[in-house]
Amino acid sequence: MRVTFFIALLSILLASACVDRLSLEINTEVSLGISIDGFISDQSGPYEIRIYSIFDIESKESMKTPVSAKSLIISDNKGNVETLQEIDAGIYQTSPSGIKGESGGIYKMKIELFDGRIYESLPDTILTPGSLDSLYLKFNETYNVVGQKEYNFDILFDASYDELTNNHFLWRFQGTFQAETHPELYPHPPPFTGPGQCFWLREISRCNYLPPCSGYRNVGTDRLPEYKKKYDCTCCTCWYNLFNPYPILSDELTSGGKVTGVKAGTVPLNQWTLEHKIRLDLSQMSLTHNTFRYWKAIRDQEKATGNLFQPVSGRIPRNFIQLSGSSIPIEGLFFATSISRQVKYLDRFLLPPNLASSISTDEPIFADDCRLLFPNSTNSKPAFWKD
Repeated sequence: MRVTFFIALLSILLASACVDRLSLEINTEVSLGISIDGFISDQSGPYEIRIYSIFDIESKESMKTPVSAKSLIISDNKGNVETLQEIDAGIYQTSPSGIKGESGGIYKMKIELFDGRIYESLPDTILTPGSLDSLYLKFNETYNVVGQKEYNFDILFDASYDELTNNHFLWRFQGTFQAETHPELYPHPPPFTGPGQCFWLREISRCNYLPPCSGYRNVGTDRLPEYKKKYDCTCCTCWYNLFNPYPILSDELTSGGKVTGVKAGTVPLNQWTLEHKIRLDLSQMSLTHNTFRYWKAIRDQEKATGNLFQPVSGRIPRNFIQLSGSSIPIEGLFFATSISRQVKYLDRFLLPPNLASSISTDEPIFADDCRLLFPNSTNSKPAFWKD
């Protein structure tokens, strides 16, 4: 079981590189600058914008640090304006009935920080959409470093667009799966063996030893812990996202306005990803010339990383201007796009018979907060998730 768990963990970590997060390196020092990640589209909202502090590459700290703003506003060329609400630290969202992107519309965002700095994005236009014609899967059997068989599938797509209208497109894949963990099984000391990891809780004025999010509370003492379930567990169920490893752009694909058999990403098949089902979401997004340049610079730098014969390309284009306050860097992108999308769900019963019978159905066990199991996790059920 332990070997299976670590192999499953390694498989998902290797498949979880992210293009959604534009702030690729971030730090706790807001004074270093901020990074913006968000867009508006011709699809129904709500739309989401995320703000993080920029990471100092000389720092040893690599955790993302959300940044709250005094205000964050989206506006268009028709006079529509909406102030976004902060739904979590550094995460801002429009109202479901709020501003909506339209083809031909021009959009920008303005952010004011609590220190008086104000930034505004460059205006961006929603161009004519193309068509994501099909999404399909190719199942694979491979062997890991210790010679054990593993399973995965490639996500492939066909697409088309009118080159005379617009030939700048981005394809973005997001896979999502749900899994359960057991923080109530977190290793804790039995009586008289000394302290384990102490989760000090003011409400009980003692060590809890079990993760507080488990809902269990120590009703005994530090030396003689005894646990009683007081609250619902808030970290037993999580959803995890997988992304394509680098931006897929139309300049690398076959010309003529039609592309076929393009690989968007790879998803591992194991006890974790198949505990429930996997949601596959592929979007074809129209880009203006300036937005295309941004994504191309991101892609070229990511592909160049680790290649001794390929120098890193030039600086990432700036997409914000500063309107007031002392100067600090601002990175990332807010853009406008039309989207053609396909969504599919995959579970064990839809696998080829030979794969379905080869993957263990035993429940995997992780005795801790589910948010710590894999990257890109959340314990908040996504609005798009269907049980």
